[in-house]
Amino acid sequence: MRIAILSGILFLSGIGALIFETLWLRLSGLAFGNSVRAAALILSSFMAGLALGNAIAASSRIRRWRPLHLYAALEVAVAVFGCTIVFALPLLGGWMRPVWQVLWSHHSVLLGLRFVLSFLILLVPTTAMGLTLPVLMEDPVLRRTNFGRAIGLLYGWNTLGAVAGAVLGEAYLIETFGLRGTGLAAGLVSCIAALTALLVARSDAETAPLIPDSIIPLRLQINYRPPWRLLFASLGTGAILLCLEVVWFRFLRLYIASSSTAFAVMLAAVLAGIGLGSVAWGTIHRRSARTDHLLPVFLLLAAITTLLSYLFFPGKAVQTRAGSFDVAWWNIGLLSLALMFPVAFLSGILFPSIVASVQASVGDRMNSIGLTTLFNTTGAAAGPLLAGFALLPTIGFQWSLIFCSVGYALIGILVSERSSWSFRRAVGLIIIGLSTVLILILAIFPYHRDEAHFVHASRPYEMDDYGRLVAYPIRKVEGIADTFQLLRRDLFGEPYYYRLLTNAFSMSATNPHSQRYMRLFAYLPLAFRPESTDVLLICYGCGVTADAFVHESRLKRIDVVDISKEVFDLADSYSGINYSNPLRDPRVTAFVQDGRFFLQASPRQYDIISGEPPPPKVAGSVNLYTEEFFSLMHSRLKEGGIATFWLPINQLKVAEAKAILRAFHNAFSNASVWASADQEWIMMGIKGSGRGVREEEMGRLWSEAGTGADLRRIGVEVPQQLAALFLMDGEEIDRITRDIAPLTDFYPKRLSDAPWDEQATHRFAWPYMEAAVAVHRFLWSPLINRIWPETLNKSLHSFFAVRESRYLSELMGSNKLAELDLYLRGSRLRTPVLEVLRSDEFRLSIAERVALNSESPLTETLPDLVAGALASRHVSEAIRLLEMERNRESRGVNDILLLTYLYCLNGSVDKAETLVAGSAGSIKRDWFIDWLWAKLETDFGFRPPAD
Repeated sequence: MRIAILSGILFLSGIGALIFETLWLRLSGLAFGNSVRAAALILSSFMAGLALGNAIAASSRIRRWRPLHLYAALEVAVAVFGCTIVFALPLLGGWMRPVWQVLWSHHSVLLGLRFVLSFLILLVPTTAMGLTLPVLMEDPVLRRTNFGRAIGLLYGWNTLGAVAGAVLGEAYLIETFGLRGTGLAAGLVSCIAALTALLVARSDAETAPLIPDSIIPLRLQINYRPPWRLLFASLGTGAILLCLEVVWFRFLRLYIASSSTAFAVMLAAVLAGIGLGSVAWGTIHRRSARTDHLLPVFLLLAAITTLLSYLFFPGKAVQTRAGSFDVAWWNIGLLSLALMFPVAFLSGILFPSIVASVQASVGDRMNSIGLTTLFNTTGAAAGPLLAGFALLPTIGFQWSLIFCSVGYALIGILVSERSSWSFRRAVGLIIIGLSTVLILILAIFPYHRDEAHFVHASRPYEMDDYGRLVAYPIRKVEGIADTFQLLRRDLFGEPYYYRLLTNAFSMSATNPHSQRYMRLFAYLPLAFRPESTDVLLICYGCGVTADAFVHESRLKRIDVVDISKEVFDLADSYSGINYSNPLRDPRVTAFVQDGRFFLQASPRQYDIISGEPPPPKVAGSVNLYTEEFFSLMHSRLKEGGIATFWLPINQLKVAEAKAILRAFHNAFSNASVWASADQEWIMMGIKGSGRGVREEEMGRLWSEAGTGADLRRIGVEVPQQLAALFLMDGEEIDRITRDIAPLTDFYPKRLSDAPWDEQATHRFAWPYMEAAVAVHRFLWSPLINRIWPETLNKSLHSFFAVRESRYLSELMGSNKLAELDLYLRGSRLRTPVLEVLRSDEFRLSIAERVALNSESPLTETLPDLVAGALASRHVSEAIRLLEMERNRESRGVNDILLLTYLYCLNGSVDKAETLVAGSAGSIKRDWFIDWLWAKLETDFGFRPPAD
């Protein structure tokens, strides 16, 4: 009964401790940065505090205090200091900003200071956490029970409490109460555990006073010889399990899009295995049983299951859409349990069995648990560093798993006695058999299995809409924090575009669609602040935005910040039209740093700050979309400076998009939103009121060779088209977000993992794409009247109409010939013509270069050459190219209809009639043919064929 009550107390303690741990790590990232090194320092600080508590337990005896009273005091300390940290950590970044800025040029000192601060901040509650289990084991009633059984059950239920904390915090508390409210809830749970312990102590009717003569409850006393082999086993198993956890999580992200929910479920699966394994050990353990001779068996089983769970991983059981964040939690749980649960379960058995063996040597219960946990925690602190900084970047996830498996086996050999390998003993036969199985698995292991997992992550992005393989990987990098794959799509044997995959998600690409909005991150602020000289780009991606900034000759300094060194290392892997590695430009300085911490710590101010961040729902990215982050951007801008930032409404629910808009507008009173004919919106904020730009200042971007060619290539061919990107200003943002709370650091779950509604997104976006309304909104905007040159207001409606037409066409499809006729006869723009004919300036450049190097155009290049001729309004040349297709007998019905239209447009109606008459057997009458014959007859005098 006593064990059951104390297990319940520790279950509550596990809930509070895990919630606090996740909150501290999340909030420490806001104060100290989320870079890999900063995160490693914060985790090391947390582990160091736990280890200190373990060390105190390993070297002390309780002095006159009753154990349950001391335990209650420790839980109250966790609650009080834990909540204080939750409330104070976010303020620390602001308080320390002057210090960060002074030390900005001394990166080693800055890193060391962050470690010292994080250690000191977390010292009291983490030390208390490290003491709770050892102190509770000193309970007088509990001392009369079997130690092995007690430690198994108590440790197991404490870990299962952590499972509940991981799930409860992520699934309910943070979304409902925010980070501060969740911290208070964790403190409340810890206080309930403390109160329960005090009630149990009172029921024991002990006579010792609650506050003894000496207020120091622990006394240093070491009178035992440490069992070093067992302690090394504790150190090694702790290191291997945490190393495996990092490797497993990295591997699973090839199948599951990174999100906070996915991380919580994966963590819960590991903790559930440990907890259930420990409970199982405590349940079956008997007082008379020897446990030390079973340690090699468990370690060899762990080595084998590490490999088998990987080899039999059921990746095909869960099919997900590319880039999807709405994978059901049970799907994530299925994959996590299949991969991690078996080894975690055995680890749950290993820890109490090692503690029981240590206790047989040391004697004192608290010292035994403290000493074993000290080594286990030290190993656990080293494991993630070993995996992240050594194993994964050098040998990859598959060899890291093999390394850990062999590590388990070597520890098993170390702790085994010579007699354990005897054929005369049952345990000897088991150990020899398991060793043989492990050797056989390593001998027949399919060492190319990792390729199948890489393919699973990349294959959705290698296929086109018709299931054809069009792209292939050219680089794979297993980095410190992520797995990167760089895909390339070729066209006519030359590079067309690249796609950068981070784990299983497309993080950036150089395809024409992406090029447009990514380059507009640069050209929008350059147009409205032409005097800019200093630029900061947060997140590098494929370098598209950086390349656009490099095209501007008047910029003097371009700072680029990205959290991943590997992203910068891949910069030389790209090649393309008018593209060179922007990092080689002498004006560019690259910083491997968390963008948020860079804004806090860098003393420099900028004319332009632009962000090409990861999608908002990728784990860890939410803090780049909050009101506090946008306020940091605002603070680093010069007066009149401009910030641009990505808002992908096609990856958000409407309420979520509005929450980000509200957050941005709270930071920038002069906010506006811009977009091309898609749902990749660009938020633009001006520090101050902004100034009016003259037509000649803005037009310089189009008149200069570098920027002008770049703008025309992405379809912004004249300055008036910039106006046709406008969606809304601050007044409209106020109107649509009136009842919407902003996305903030303390309420990150205002971005959920729920799937977005494409129809709802279209209904939200459409009023801003409709030409007549959009023109009116632009002309009557107070912000636009202040910053836009009025001389460019002529004939704007046609440009807004083109955007509306392209938006509807891409979203719902269109009558392509009607759309082509609109562009050819009602506009001089090139890009809409190319797009309606499924081409673009990048394709066309490749096709024209290939055509120049061949005697006659290749058949596959003809559609792009025809599109290029029509974009230049060279109708006769387009007709000539289409007639070449007729001679090669490669022409389809669509080509016949296009050629018919072009004959009429070029004044050769008789040729059109002859062509249609000769192709009557190929043309099937339907609504489109009826429409085309009627249009050609009305506009050109074409005589349709008789039925």
